[in-house]
Amino acid sequence: TNQNKRSGRMAKKGGQAALQEEINNDDDWIKMIEKPGMYVVDVYTEWCGPCIPMTAYLKKIKLELGSENLHYAIAKSDNITMLERFRQKSESYWMFFYDGKLVNIIIGTNAPRLMKLIVEELDQYVKFKNGEVQKEFIALDTVTNEEKNKLIESENYQKQKTRKEKKIRDFRMMKAREHSLKKFSVNIQIQTCVIFFPHTVKYIMVEKSVDDDSEELVKPPEPIMVEKRVCEVANLCASKYEELIVIEDNEVELTEDTLNEIFCTEKEFLESFPQELVDQLLSKKVYSIMLSMPIIKHDTAAQEVVTEEENTSEPIDLMGVIEQKLSTIIYGDGTPLSPSPNSLADVHKTVNESGQKIPSLYTPRNPLSKASALTILFDTFCKDNGYIAPQPPLPQYLVIFDINKSNIVLPIIEDLEEKVVHYGFFRCADPEKPKLLCKDSELLATYGSDKVGKDAKLVLSVLMDDKDKSLLRFVDVGPNYASPDYESGIDDAIKFFPYDFDEMDGEVKLWLAQQEIQDEEDTGVECGLGEGEEGVMEEENYPQDQQEPAQSSVVN
Repeated sequence: TNQNKRSGRMAKKGGQAALQEEINNDDDWIKMIEKPGMYVVDVYTEWCGPCIPMTAYLKKIKLELGSENLHYAIAKSDNITMLERFRQKSESYWMFFYDGKLVNIIIGTNAPRLMKLIVEELDQYVKFKNGEVQKEFIALDTVTNEEKNKLIESENYQKQKTRKEKKIRDFRMMKAREHSLKKFSVNIQIQTCVIFFPHTVKYIMVEKSVDDDSEELVKPPEPIMVEKRVCEVANLCASKYEELIVIEDNEVELTEDTLNEIFCTEKEFLESFPQELVDQLLSKKVYSIMLSMPIIKHDTAAQEVVTEEENTSEPIDLMGVIEQKLSTIIYGDGTPLSPSPNSLADVHKTVNESGQKIPSLYTPRNPLSKASALTILFDTFCKDNGYIAPQPPLPQYLVIFDINKSNIVLPIIEDLEEKVVHYGFFRCADPEKPKLLCKDSELLATYGSDKVGKDAKLVLSVLMDDKDKSLLRFVDVGPNYASPDYESGIDDAIKFFPYDFDEMDGEVKLWLAQQEIQDEEDTGVECGLGEGEEGVMEEENYPQDQQEPAQSSVVN
């Protein structure tokens, strides 16, 4: 609004007459197009205002030409019906009129081009008025070629921008998803899956089985036909699974993203697919089965004689066992890309008209790819068994302070607890090699200023909020660095606070753990050397030192 007021004043100043007439509504527009002469109109929208830098060029060319036929105007499209299609446009649209008839439109702020066109069109206007040339007029509702080209250019730019943004989002989510899958894979050690590609599945109509109650009816009901799925490859493979049990089957529709996620560790295999197979995978439902290793039930009588110590032993680690077993059944000693001769994958592959080999089935070969496939193919099962899908990072900023400002910053962190995503103390602020000290000011105080050093930093990430109020509270303290925008902030934060940050201990905790081990060893030595009550006193008194840590003020 202020910009428009300034531009309005510019249009009116000059002593004698305004350089550009102001056209603000339909009445002003009608009056303008009823006037004789050649008008060059800068069409703008209120939110971005007219092209102010161009006024100097317009004034210069008008003085050079000295023609009374040349007139300028600025037209605010927001309240002019005939200019509705120009609303919400950020570019400058320049319309040329001969006696109220539109003859040309150009887009942009290319001053030399606009000046050249004004000279050419003014020359043509004079010839037009003298009857020397005919001029083809443009209807105001006609979209010109320049507008069409600009639209295509804008659409292409938007597509490119969208692709770039998606690539960035996908990269951010890749590590987050990988972290979630690794945690989840522990819960599904005895399950895996097989996918049967669409060309192996067909659907036939069969008669629905009649209920037993229908026998009591005098007249049997009309047969009802239902669709039945048939997958001969799945049926032939079923006898080869040995002790593995099929516990569920399902059909899902895949997207380009979920297809890539299923083959996250088999990119080369996916890239080998003929386009027709990719098209089928994205256009038809994909059939898959979930298999499980048999659950071993221990003998109750035998369990009763197991000692309590034996009963608390670690569970059997089956990570990767079922994947390896099924991979051998499906691929032999080979791989999805090159299965062994006479393996199930080899026997059931087909060849298209171009001679390309088309695989018919797939099973993941490691816990990560299996977990990824199961979360897509058997979503409900995975949620019921503890899978939590990662969420995209929220818009945020990274802020870095010198360690000596911690006593000022920590109260703000406490006050903005819901807005601060993470914070921690780092040995240095190198984003490529961040070294976590700890996440707790009391631990830092225990470590001591000598070990912490003067180069240590307090690093935090804070969510974007209304007018960045939370960020500004930290900025007022004087940080070493603050992300320039929330997009950069997301990428900055990932470097210091990766997706497994909650599971990271840091240098101080590792040091404390080593101290505890050393203390236990020292205590054991002292107890062994002492005699009678003296040894007991040593053992009882030693931990007292550990119960009196240094004051929990942050290193200054």
